Amino acid sequence: MAEKYGKKVKDLMVKEIKDVISENKGFIFSNFENIKTTTIDTFRKQLRHSGSRYFVVKKSTADIALKEAGIEGFDSVISENKSIGVGVIAEDPVEIAKMMADFAKKNEGFKITSGYLDGRVLTAEKVKELSKLPGREQLLAMVVGTLNAPIAGFVNVLAGTIRSLSNVINAIKEKK
Repeated sequence: MAEKYGKKVKDLMVKEIKDVISENKGFIFSNFENIKTTTIDTFRKQLRHSGSRYFVVKKSTADIALKEAGIEGFDSVISENKSIGVGVIAEDPVEIAKMMADFAKKNEGFKITSGYLDGRVLTAEKVKELSKLPGREQLLAMVVGTLNAPIAGFVNVLAGTIRSLSNVINAIKEKK
């Protein structure tokens, strides 16, 4: 009887993981060893505030969920790691990559192993490169600044012309 429930629970876990990785932009796999549960919980909360998730999954469950989702290329990642953590990319892939890279710098046992974004498998190096890119908010600020520059320049030219005209009128007024 317990075996039936164990199978049902495992099937539900596989379905949940499959749904999470299928419904989001991607994910980042990590390996963690000798990191306290409280530290991982704090990291989860940080990710939740940014709209992402982080969860720990058994290797066999991750393997089945990936195969059912039609995602390939992670056999070696799953077999080589003792424990697998999954950071789900819900919105901004750069933000979660940065957060995971920062967490890896602060916690020796945490290592980014690979990722998956927009249908492509990413190596650990590609995920680290992704973490070095400017975030969405920073990119938007750069675009707004670039769009604003010509307008600001035009306003300065107009202001300069008005200032020059004002100076000429003042000079004429002082001569009289």
